Amino acid sequence: MKFGRRFRIELLEQGFPQHWVDSAVPYAQLKKVINKVCLELQEYGLDIAALAQMPPVQDEAPQCSGGSIRRGSWDGSKEEFRPKLTLFFEDDQAVDAALSHDTRAFLKNRMQQQGRPGDLVDNANQERDNTSTDGPVLRQVEIPLTFDTEFFGLLHEDVSHLDALQAKEQQLLTREIHELSKEISALAKPSKFGKSDMYAWRQLFDLYLQAAVFFSTQETNTGSRSPTFAAQQLEWFQNEVTKRGLVGIFNLPASHRALDKFVKINIALLRNMRFLEINQIAIGKILKKFDKRTNLGITEKAPKFIQVESLMPQTIAKAVCSQVTQDLIKITPQLDDYLCPVCFTIAWRPIRLKCSHMLCVLCAITLQNAKRRRCPLCRRHVIQDATEDDYDADFAKFLKKYFPKEIKNKQVDLQNAAGEEKFGIYYSQDSGNRQCQVM
Repeated sequence: MKFGRRFRIELLEQGFPQHWVDSAVPYAQLKKVINKVCLELQEYGLDIAALAQMPPVQDEAPQCSGGSIRRGSWDGSKEEFRPKLTLFFEDDQAVDAALSHDTRAFLKNRMQQQGRPGDLVDNANQERDNTSTDGPVLRQVEIPLTFDTEFFGLLHEDVSHLDALQAKEQQLLTREIHELSKEISALAKPSKFGKSDMYAWRQLFDLYLQAAVFFSTQETNTGSRSPTFAAQQLEWFQNEVTKRGLVGIFNLPASHRALDKFVKINIALLRNMRFLEINQIAIGKILKKFDKRTNLGITEKAPKFIQVESLMPQTIAKAVCSQVTQDLIKITPQLDDYLCPVCFTIAWRPIRLKCSHMLCVLCAITLQNAKRRRCPLCRRHVIQDATEDDYDADFAKFLKKYFPKEIKNKQVDLQNAAGEEKFGIYYSQDSGNRQCQVM
């Protein structure tokens, strides 16, 4: 199946909104314009065979060998792109043995219309030719390309529309994330009366971070995801949510509605990525077809003018994923971010070292008794300087507020350890009624 047909089918079958489909790359229309470009070049005697004889110019002041012709670069800007073909040659030798009679006649005519003896390409050549009347004169002929202008104008306009559509969709998703963050903030707010789904949302977002659906910060697979891989990761996330029964641990009905909104935001982002991806592929395909039919060699230069990079699906994924991290995941602090680097449990009665890192008070005392000096994280000599004055009461209050179960369990574990040391290994303390038992 040809790409044009496959492109149309995918636009219709993916369930994209109609205004998205209307903004898609007009692939069929661009193909028709390419046909016009080929006819225009043929009228000039510059068909694909003739242009194949002209090696591309690699710099602004080409050094031509006797009688050879070179293909020039494309002119244009992001605001107004005006393609033109520039041919360089020496003296009046605007012909080549490999070119047809019509091509040679056309080039000689263009040379006579545009150039005069002594017309030079650059200052360096001008200085050379002013000092030597016997040396060859480097000259150029510019050929206007009417239908090339139509082709790139149409393509540039469409890319601009897609870019505006992406910006609008990103704005919409960002607004939805802000609104959802307000809802989840109320649902996950710590409460002494049990009317909070803080732990349920924490587990859900921890799983979401593991899935790394659209973007990953892990060393092994850092960076943006392709739409295909993102779809696989989103499916894995949804399956794990079901498998672990996370939906069932939400106590508040509003949490279920908020979860549905969260999933819909991810699906909307994935759909946006897919739409941008197939349009980016369409642009690449049509540019290659243009080169194949005309042999004008613009595939590498055209993206600079039509801003293909702005259509990267990873661009919007990274932006929205960052917004999700800032607005949603920060609502429920993750336990891994508040572990003591020595015992790897919650930092109970935290001591803030001079380097700003946190340790459990007992871990700090243990390191001091062992004559350790370096912070286990940054390796600065700060351990022996820690005192009881370095106890961070505000941070301890924060941990007790957002991690009440972990703080309670840590306290029980420490009391059990102290009891075992004092009364023997049969000492235990029930974490429910906190009554000491000696067996």
